[in-house]
Amino acid sequence: MDKIIFFHMNQLGDLLFSLPVLKAAKEELNSQNYSVINQGLAPILVASGLVDGFFDKNMYDTKFIRKEKFNRAVLFSESPKSLLRAFFSKIRERVGFETASLNFLLTKKVKRTGIPSLFNNKELGTTIGLKNIQEDYTHIINIPQENINNVMKWFKKNNLDSSKTIAVSVGASKKRQDKCLENSKWVKVIDILSKKGFSCVLSGAEWEEKHLKRIVQECKTNPKLFIVQGGILDTAAFFKKSSLFLGIDSGAMHLAAAVGTKCVGVFGYTDPLQVGPMPLDKHIIIKRDNISLISPEDIVNVIL
Repeated sequence: MDKIIFFHMNQLGDLLFSLPVLKAAKEELNSQNYSVINQGLAPILVASGLVDGFFDKNMYDTKFIRKEKFNRAVLFSESPKSLLRAFFSKIRERVGFETASLNFLLTKKVKRTGIPSLFNNKELGTTIGLKNIQEDYTHIINIPQENINNVMKWFKKNNLDSSKTIAVSVGASKKRQDKCLENSKWVKVIDILSKKGFSCVLSGAEWEEKHLKRIVQECKTNPKLFIVQGGILDTAAFFKKSSLFLGIDSGAMHLAAAVGTKCVGVFGYTDPLQVGPMPLDKHIIIKRDNISLISPEDIVNVIL
């Protein structure tokens, strides 16, 4: 039996891009899969049922990894820390991208095309012998009933019909703010959709709350806020129960697509052919190379 350790990247979308490879490894190799991951994202892997154990990405002592005697390491991450941990953990086969700065520590190097994506991750999977890697990340996460119940209680408390709710996600990670659309445009979009009978709910992490409240204050229609407090699986459940996801290119968009919710994705310079919601033909993409050229009408017209 193969015993494989996967080194993941830090972002939610990148984690979701890795799930088809873990699924294929479990199905084709009957492998024991372990992951090195940020603990906040670990529940996604638990819900997938594809991992047998975890290591905290912020823990740098390799003795715990060495103890497990992995025969393979698959590195979605190109960070020097990830490659050094794999090397000093004495894992015989270390597969990663040739673009990593410490690629000389790898035993097998894979060409990476463009930015991190499922396409590139599949190349890693093929290199370790996988033949039937799923084309997208849908139907892999199984959201626990507890999280579904939490979200349905929230809908009831806020007197909202989930079948008429649009989950609106306007933010990106702190390093990706150039993906964002201006607040004033979101305000106009939310007000128009609300007047047409939709319940728009702004969704985000706790660190985004102040920003989201500013948008709410500018709206005339008093949209609700769904701020994550019960962990990432509550967010996944909220997206699953919403009728539509509306937002920019972000991990939230990919999470919504992964749980089967139709997305309206607003893209600037990033390429939806590489990093769009999957499968792309089931979603609506609005793209301008300069995201500031996208108008509220561009967004509203594809929904109404």
